[in-house]
Amino acid sequence: MYNVWFERPMPAQFTARLDGLASIIEPVTNDPYHSIETAHAAVASVLPYTAAVMDRAPELLVISRTGIGYDAVDVAAATARGIAVCNAPDGPTISTAEHAITLMMAVARQLKKSEYEIRHDRKEDFYGAYVGIELYGKRLGLVGIGRIGSHVAKVANALGMTVIAYDPYVSAQHAADIHVELMPSLEALLRSADIVSLHAPLTDETRHLINRTTLAQMKAGAILVNTSRGGVVDEAALIDALESGHLFGAGLDVTEVEPPAADHPLLGFHNVILTPHIASGTEDGKARIREAAVMNVVQVLRGEQPPNLINKAVWPQVAARLKR
Repeated sequence: MYNVWFERPMPAQFTARLDGLASIIEPVTNDPYHSIETAHAAVASVLPYTAAVMDRAPELLVISRTGIGYDAVDVAAATARGIAVCNAPDGPTISTAEHAITLMMAVARQLKKSEYEIRHDRKEDFYGAYVGIELYGKRLGLVGIGRIGSHVAKVANALGMTVIAYDPYVSAQHAADIHVELMPSLEALLRSADIVSLHAPLTDETRHLINRTTLAQMKAGAILVNTSRGGVVDEAALIDALESGHLFGAGLDVTEVEPPAADHPLLGFHNVILTPHIASGTEDGKARIREAAVMNVVQVLRGEQPPNLINKAVWPQVAARLKR
């Protein structure tokens, strides 16, 4: 019998997939990795999985992420130890895309400022003082058109927006299939988009992709939306762009440090809507993510290579370890 360690409590409807295959263990102390020492599989959420963490669990065969991103997992260290790393790439798609659209609308229509004013600033003419942006006919620039970015494009097209994208890893045919115009460079996208929405993974290449230089390339009065990873945006540069009035506003589900401090400067802007990395966390989204994460574990422990394996080259090592 195997042991499966869960970083967060998992509803019984999903752990039932492990019946007869594995026992369930969860942290029960202030040590967030408590009991991982006996784990053969770890269902990971937000904690970092470093080489040191993996060394605490010498029998670990698989780390399965409850989400699409795996930047918190040291994949190279896992591969060196014969540990499979998996994610749940399809689970967050719809909910995260809907959240990105929600942030666009909320910032464009100044919902945060309007709600504040109706509570605290009793204007005689709210309508006359209000400044909002209609999305119909605007140019939406998507940085990344993978699963989530592509779904955002479909919704935006239905809203009557013109959708452009920069993604050096997708084909022109895929862009055409979702009615998106591919731009030759990030700069070309930034200079022409009324709203920029980020859907890129956090890598060495994309860290602070949005910085002082690229923010200056955005159109005056543009909106920035980020539902990818906080590290894709240089927050100090973003704060300056907001303070200067260069941007109309920003909608962010992610920050460089999560959760942000209660006195984080971004929380003080009426034209910034900040949510605590919950874009994929609808009940439907959680169900898909949890199902995929647990099934990755089930497949590995059964000796089946899961389709969502990140470090595919490690599979022969994992298969050999399973036979011991």
